[in-house]
Amino acid sequence: MDVKFINPFLQGTVEVLKKMTFTVPHPGKVYLKEDNLAAGDVSGIIGITGDAVGSLAISFTENCICHVVSRMLGETYAEANQDVFDAVGELTNMISGVARTHMEKDGMKVYAAIPSVVFGKDHTINHILDSPSIVIPFHTEKGDFVVDVCIKKTAREARNVQDYQVVNRKTIAGPGPAVDPVKNSDEDQQPPQMDRKEWLNKKLKEMVAARDDMVKELSEKPFMELSKRTMFKKRIPFLDAKIRRIKLDLAAMEMIAKISPEDMANPKLVPHYQHYDNKKK
Repeated sequence: MDVKFINPFLQGTVEVLKKMTFTVPHPGKVYLKEDNLAAGDVSGIIGITGDAVGSLAISFTENCICHVVSRMLGETYAEANQDVFDAVGELTNMISGVARTHMEKDGMKVYAAIPSVVFGKDHTINHILDSPSIVIPFHTEKGDFVVDVCIKKTAREARNVQDYQVVNRKTIAGPGPAVDPVKNSDEDQQPPQMDRKEWLNKKLKEMVAARDDMVKELSEKPFMELSKRTMFKKRIPFLDAKIRRIKLDLAAMEMIAKISPEDMANPKLVPHYQHYDNKKK
């Protein structure tokens, strides 16, 4: 593990949590981790390759992530559910994206996979590299989480994304046309003349209205035709997934828009946050 890669992930975590969830994370003393036991109850994991290879994991206690996601989405979550898991994946992706943006400013080309999420007491995190990882602990007003990084610079002859099963996906530099991972028809294509944010808000309004109409009709018509009832019950979870994705996309756009060029070019860190110890305290 190359310790010079700590700062980009520390910066990415602080920026994303502050701007996306209005949560102020307080970094603790960095330590070396030699086992694969997760520090929290819910973990987002993402692979990285290119000029650097390895993986990033973000592990939250359940109380902490429910509070973070409640602030992020404007809804109350008392326990981890699918909405929370989706948000963890998106937060992992955004933190990775901001960190990779900082690394690219240093002339490195870095790519990332699609994040995965693991939930459960005493679950494990298996990094791509077979070596100890460096952990940055964070404290919030509602609980703790850690950023668990295991990454190293890649030798030029070993820079092959297929070796690590990582998708060669360029870091997103800012808001703009993008592929919606849950779309399935031409009606979901963004009109070229429409602003991305405007279009997402329009689609969100339409989908929420469509979902609410289906739920209302199901409750008011107990003797609805079976085929129609079955279709509604299949369609509602699909719309729920699309609604969650659009909310997260809009939140990500808000976060990116609030990061000033000066903040990106000249991040400010308290020096002692960069210190680490070879022994876990």
